[in-house]
Amino acid sequence: MPEAATLEDFAPAPEVTHIEEKVIVAPCAGRFYPLPPEVFTTEGEWVDAGQAVGEVLVNDERRPVTSPHRGWMMGMLAVSGQPVRSGEALFWVRGR
Repeated sequence: MPEAATLEDFAPAPEVTHIEEKVIVAPCAGRFYPLPPEVFTTEGEWVDAGQAVGEVLVNDERRPVTSPHRGWMMGMLAVSGQPVRSGEALFWVRGR
């Protein structure tokens, strides 16, 4: 009896493109403020791991938001001055 055909017999293997989509999250709950454009990397520019990109204000104390990733800053996902939760996505980074 002949073997059953598999998908690979009819369709070539798909091309794979590896793109790393990452987010920078709030370190704690509070009000989020991005750093001004003259200080931090803006959309479309490169951001390094450890680089400060914003801050969260908690009880009059400013806590830095730093990127754990390196890559292209694709955009801000949170609204400046609005409350955020701990772990909430603030920025979108595309790495290599």
